[in-house]
Amino acid sequence: MITLVALLVSTWLVVNHRRHDQAVQWHQPNYDAASDALLVLNRLSLTTAVEGVTAELRELVDVVSRLRIAAQRSPDLPFGAIVAELEGYRASALPQNHADRLAADESLLDVHLSLARAQGIRLEAARTAIVLVQRKIEKRTRS
Repeated sequence: MITLVALLVSTWLVVNHRRHDQAVQWHQPNYDAASDALLVLNRLSLTTAVEGVTAELRELVDVVSRLRIAAQRSPDLPFGAIVAELEGYRASALPQNHADRLAADESLLDVHLSLARAQGIRLEAARTAIVLVQRKIEKRTRS
């Protein structure tokens, strides 16, 4: 009887451990994509994004692609919110010749300032969404 109970307990432990390992392996690429996005966002937060000038914007395209793949892999996690915020951030990048335009027409100052504010808002919203996704993944993979 004791042997049977020990066998059942050890079998349950092995199955539970394998299930946990599979969950960790499934979510690890998604977690890594979110971490990479956070690193890119931290670099982008140091300056205002300008089309064709800010090198991290090219990196952001790759990160958004990885996040879209993560959204397809795990549709129950809110990766779509991160992608939407990053797409909005890219759309609010200042044009490459914004300084020349501003020197020629000072009325564009409000437009450029609103784009810069929108970038900051989008960055913070994306960071918040990333932290939320990472916490959900950590909760699922905790043993």
